[in-house]
Amino acid sequence: MASTVPNDDYVLSRDYIDVSRLNLQHRLWTQMFGYLLHPDIDTSKPDLKIADVGTGTGAWLSDLAPHLPSTAQLDGYDLDISQAPPAEWLPSNMRLRTWDAFSSVPDDMVGQYDIVHAKLFVFVVKGDPTVLLRNMLRLLKPGGYLQWAEVDVPGMKLTKTNPSLPSEHMNQLFSMTASQDPRLVPAWPDQLPDIFAREGLQKITAHRVSAAPHLEYAMHHCNLMMYDMIAQRAGNGAKAKEIMDLVPKAAAESRRGAVFAFPRITVVGRREEKAEL
Repeated sequence: MASTVPNDDYVLSRDYIDVSRLNLQHRLWTQMFGYLLHPDIDTSKPDLKIADVGTGTGAWLSDLAPHLPSTAQLDGYDLDISQAPPAEWLPSNMRLRTWDAFSSVPDDMVGQYDIVHAKLFVFVVKGDPTVLLRNMLRLLKPGGYLQWAEVDVPGMKLTKTNPSLPSEHMNQLFSMTASQDPRLVPAWPDQLPDIFAREGLQKITAHRVSAAPHLEYAMHHCNLMMYDMIAQRAGNGAKAKEIMDLVPKAAAESRRGAVFAFPRITVVGRREEKAEL
């Protein structure tokens, strides 16, 4: 089972660089999939209640707000909400609240939401996402929708404009950082449709995307920022220096036409109409 991951155990940083990375990553992700909410999800109710779990910078909810009536309630939850803008700069119907999604669900949140959204817990979950999934299901009203989007790290392919291009430093960087923490190469994201079914969700849809090359190139450079953060948290001076030295060399190989191309998946499921809270 997944265990609680405290703030100081986060694989990446929570500084201004990570705020920029998260905001860019969100916008590129939206371009890749073509939507914020999957079209299978009914958004016709004027009084929708939507929760974004692991909200980060709050970008997903902020971008969603203009597409919904102002009567919709948009709630963002995260262990640390310091990466989001001040409340005064958020949509008027959006609020943020600190909550560790691996801990028990507060009573006032149980069964409150028509839609729950989650994205990129891939570097947070330790092994099995079931605890996290069950907590998110507790947030849903009967008949509510869960949308969960992840990256399939083991499905990564090194893609080049020309097979003869060098990629030695990119390969070294990926292998070295993957060995730092098992969360960096998780197997569970590609299994999400089966996990949804096992936990009783219905009308499950899995949308897998391999991005257009220009978007993958942009996302690749966005992701390169993570390697500096991983190095800073490596806890091993020599290893950290080795990773830091590899990053600019890998970036140089990328500029010649080589990227890490990751499959991405969005899974949608609906809670039973008569489900118990």
